[in-house]
Amino acid sequence: MKQRRDSALRVAYMAPQIGVLSGTFVYRDIEGLRALGAEVRVFSMRRPAQEVTSPEAEGFIRETDYLYDRGPLATLAAAARRCARHPGRFFRVFGLALRDAARAKAPSPAERPKLVWHFFAGCLLAEGLEAFGAHHVHCNFAHAPTTITMYAALLAGVPYSFLCHAHDIFVNGAALREKTARAAFGMCSSGYNVRFLVEHQGCDPGKLHVMRTGVDLKRFTMRPDKPFSEPFRLLSIGRLVDKKGFDTLLEAVALLAREGRNVRATLIGGGPLEEALRGRVRNLGLGDKVELTGPLPQETVREHFAGADAFVLACKEAKNRDMDGTPIVLIEAMSLGVPVVSTTVSGNPELIENGVSGFLVAPEDPAALARAVGRLMDDPASTAAQARAARAKIEHDFDLEGNIARLLEHIRAAQAVAGH
Repeated sequence: MKQRRDSALRVAYMAPQIGVLSGTFVYRDIEGLRALGAEVRVFSMRRPAQEVTSPEAEGFIRETDYLYDRGPLATLAAAARRCARHPGRFFRVFGLALRDAARAKAPSPAERPKLVWHFFAGCLLAEGLEAFGAHHVHCNFAHAPTTITMYAALLAGVPYSFLCHAHDIFVNGAALREKTARAAFGMCSSGYNVRFLVEHQGCDPGKLHVMRTGVDLKRFTMRPDKPFSEPFRLLSIGRLVDKKGFDTLLEAVALLAREGRNVRATLIGGGPLEEALRGRVRNLGLGDKVELTGPLPQETVREHFAGADAFVLACKEAKNRDMDGTPIVLIEAMSLGVPVVSTTVSGNPELIENGVSGFLVAPEDPAALARAVGRLMDDPASTAAQARAARAKIEHDFDLEGNIARLLEHIRAAQAVAGH
């Protein structure tokens, strides 16, 4: 593969939808790699469908190469060029794709043919890698974008890595064992995810490392101590989907109201359950106590964080077995010094120490969730101490700068092994 003359490490960065509001942690990764001297080119499968964006997201949208923008004919043309120029490698990797489609573990039979199409999309990405002179390609999310990345990296002859979170392995993950085996390394947002991949997908534990979802501590500074509001303001943020447990949160708010506690809850986000949740608000008589705002830009979300007395995320395992990994909104709340309440699902116990840096309760237990919120309300001094402990936890384990430095160390080690 032809390399440029400059000595900067060139990292291609792939993600499913660059530009989505929930993708701030992706932007932080890219900025962090650039701050440490890497030259980064950004690729994505498709453009975001949502209308609400942010100035930051717009900047990344302008620089991103969206593979699916080019259409299927361009994808097949890239495959034809690859076959003509490098037939040996083309058919070797195509053979792997066919074998993966036939044998690899997949969520459903319908997912198997997609692996073959992702090979063709990989031909398109491989051209982008070669034009950039990439030394390494890193992919955020381990489902379809990593499938494309895997085949592209094999076609272009560069090492690749991936970072997994939640739905990309719990629900939508296909050929995860193969992706791990062929990768230089894989990163997981929690130890829980490492165990899941090893125990349920047969992945090689020697290839997997924990990389926490970091936050920029210079942007997310600890807010000044504030007295509780009247009413006590609860904040929750996320897509309005089953795994976020917003139905449990509404039940908990109703219980708090019946106890005579003066609380108000703001739910930020959009999704398929919006109408059902609005109906539940009406049925529970919470029209004056709960606001569903829909999606909001990051600047407005920060204003809500500033005014919140507690952040509550009632995570649970959804009916389709999806669940959160380590929710970035919990990490952001803790970094800002907002007291937190969540559940024991997935990687949350690795983030929150119950009774020390927040409260954890069993999922789908509105009474336990209400009791935890009540404990925050009843003991302001202890709640403030929890907020300080939460900030210390984020500084120690979830600092973006340190996490990106570790990612770059792994990439450089992969370069040494590959002989680049």
